Amino acid sequence: MEQDLFKILPSELTANILSRLPLRSISISKCVSKPWLNLLQSDDFVKSKIKTPPAVARLIPMTENSTQCTIFGFKDQDEADVESHALHFRPLTDLDIPHGNLASIYRARQTNGLLLLYSSVECYIYICNPITRQYIELCCPVEYISIYVLSFGFGVSKISGQYKVVCINVFGSDPYSVYTLGTGTWRRVEPGPASGCKFDFHAYVECNGNLHWIAYDSAKIFWICAFDLETECFSTLAAPTVDELAVDVKLNVWRDCLCLSYTLDHKVVIWLMKEYQVEESWTMKYQISTIDFAWNTMNVCPIKIFENGDVLMYPEEMCFIYYSNKTRTNRLIGMLTDATSEDDISSFMIYTPSLFSLKNFGVENVISF
Repeated sequence: MEQDLFKILPSELTANILSRLPLRSISISKCVSKPWLNLLQSDDFVKSKIKTPPAVARLIPMTENSTQCTIFGFKDQDEADVESHALHFRPLTDLDIPHGNLASIYRARQTNGLLLLYSSVECYIYICNPITRQYIELCCPVEYISIYVLSFGFGVSKISGQYKVVCINVFGSDPYSVYTLGTGTWRRVEPGPASGCKFDFHAYVECNGNLHWIAYDSAKIFWICAFDLETECFSTLAAPTVDELAVDVKLNVWRDCLCLSYTLDHKVVIWLMKEYQVEESWTMKYQISTIDFAWNTMNVCPIKIFENGDVLMYPEEMCFIYYSNKTRTNRLIGMLTDATSEDDISSFMIYTPSLFSLKNFGVENVISF
């Protein structure tokens, strides 16, 4: 009779071995036994140096009362590999979000493997970890009024490590509120320099412990509004000079630096703030020609910049665009293989999987699915 070596190994060695598995295999390993389940859900294991390559999260409204969120894994590929093969995606997990519908497709924010999912029309707010298959529902920050158009930010403070959700009214008036996970309550915050600014609903990103939105002041000059998750104060950063004919201005992050992108004159232009909060460090990094594609009327979003400088973009059609920094050429990349039809209304974002348990927040009502 064969001996079960894992029963006699110290738990630290077992954790070290399991941490080297792909995240999908770790999730499957939870079903092996109760001791493995307890080990894989322990704080020590979750905090261990598990390699979690980036993935793609996709949201699709499926029925009148459900929106599907699917996480697809993919790995970096060199330019030669991409030239000969499409990017390969593998579904890691999926879930159905209640209350979603075609009129109120959910938006997503992510930090450290946790997704903030919220409706752009109705006040439904969820924090979810698709890998551990846990979620919590948050109450609406204010008495819901239909004239409000609320946008939410989500991040973790660099010093205290607290996870916080920030709510703003994109029209530039109250409410401005913050929710610290584990407290169960929303608190009002002062807009400060952001007072009176109208926020771009879609132009949002987390970088350097701050949340950022593109916002326009009364003179219609656009700024980058930052919310410090530690001090809970707003500030403004000057953006690079952008032609008034530019469309679809978006924020992104590349190697911990703020990026700003837009479409202009058959080009996707990408700026990089090389030193955070140093406005003079804005540098034009890319001007990607779109002459081969009808992009001048599309919303083009760079969702990943690879280590070799290549760029993966999503032009809100049923395809991805892969830009080779070496050859300065673009290539159409096939959409995810399980897409149901060309009429799907999808949204995509880069997602970093994690085994972090929502039960760490204590007072929150964690639901498993």
